[in-house]
Amino acid sequence: MQSAFILLGACGFSYLLTIFLMRYSRNFGVQSRQGQDKLVRWASTSKPTIGGFSFYITFLVGAIVVMVTHPEMLLSPNKVLALLLSGTLAFFIGLADDAFGINPRLKFLGQLACGFILLAFDVRIHFFEIWSLDAMLTIFWVVGLMNSLNMLDNMDAVTSTTALSILTVTMAKVIWDEGTSNLFFLLTAICGGFIGFLFLNWKPARVYMGDTGSMFIGLVLAFFGIIFFWNIQTAPDNISYIRRGLIPLIVFIVPIMDTTFVTISRLSKGKSPFVGGRDHLTHHLAHVGIPESLIPVALGMISIVSGGIGILLFILIPEWQTNYLILFSLYPLGLFTFFTFLYLRGGKIAKVKALIEEREKLKK
Repeated sequence: MQSAFILLGACGFSYLLTIFLMRYSRNFGVQSRQGQDKLVRWASTSKPTIGGFSFYITFLVGAIVVMVTHPEMLLSPNKVLALLLSGTLAFFIGLADDAFGINPRLKFLGQLACGFILLAFDVRIHFFEIWSLDAMLTIFWVVGLMNSLNMLDNMDAVTSTTALSILTVTMAKVIWDEGTSNLFFLLTAICGGFIGFLFLNWKPARVYMGDTGSMFIGLVLAFFGIIFFWNIQTAPDNISYIRRGLIPLIVFIVPIMDTTFVTISRLSKGKSPFVGGRDHLTHHLAHVGIPESLIPVALGMISIVSGGIGILLFILIPEWQTNYLILFSLYPLGLFTFFTFLYLRGGKIAKVKALIEEREKLKK
C-alpha cells in the first residue's frame, strides 16, 4: 500500500511540476540547440526540454520522503548516497548541454566522473572479481548506458517508455529478491516521476526530456542494472559467468541494439557515433511503415518481455548447463537479426525517399 501511495504521489507531483515548468520555461533548451533538434528528432517542431527537471526534483523529493518514513535507510546510506551524487552530476551534465551545448569531450569526462563516484561508494560490477577489471567494466557500463539513453531520445515517448519498462522489470526483481525494501520505494518514486512526464511526452509530445533527462535516466538505469542484474550470484564456473553476462544483455537489449546499429552505421560512413542524425532504430522502424505512436509501445513491450526472460533465466535454472547457453543465446541473437533486417530495410526506404525528394526539388 505504501508503495502505491509513493507511486501515485510521485506521478502526480511530476505531472504538475512539468506543467508548471512548461509555463515558465518555454524556451529552455530550444533555441540554443534548435538546429540540432531538427536534425536529430523525428518531430519537425521544437519543444522545451525541461523533462529532466521533473525527473530529478521528483527523485529528490521521493528520496527525502523515503528517508523520513524509513530512517533505517540512513544507517547504511552508501547506495542511496552514490545514486544521489552521481545522479546529481548526471543532471548537471545534461543541464549544461541543454543550456550551452558543451564540448563532447567535457561531457564524456563528466560521464566518467559519474562512474568513479559509484566506484568510490563500492557500487561496481562484480564479474571478474579483479578490482581493476571490474572497475573498467563498471565505467564502460555507466558511460555506455548514459550515451545510449541520450541517443535513444529521438522520438516522442521512446526513451521514457523504454526506461520505465526496464525499471518495472527491476521492481519485480527487487520484490522477488528482498520484498519492498528501501531501494524499492526509491525506485517506485523514480518510476512515478517517469510516468508523470510520459503523459506530456506521448505523441504529440508537448515537452521533451532533453539531455538533462536522458543523462539522469541513463545513470539511474546503469545504477540499478549493476545492483540487480550484473551482480547476480551464480556458481563459480565459466558457463555461469556467461549467464551473468547474458542477463544484463537481454534486459537492456533495446538501448543496446539502437546504440550498436547507429555506431556501426556511422563508423562505416566515416562519421562520429556521437553526432546526431536520423539513422536510429526508431527512425528506420517508422520508414518501414510502423506508426510512430506504436514504436514506443513495441520497444516498451520488448523491454518487458526481455526483462522477464532475463529474470527467469536466473530464477528457474539453478544449475547452468551448455544447452541453456545455446537456448537463451537464441533470443538476443534472433532479436538482433530481426531488427537488423528492419534497420537495413528502413535505411533503403529512407534513401529512396531522399532521392525522390531531391528530384522533386530539381523539377521545381
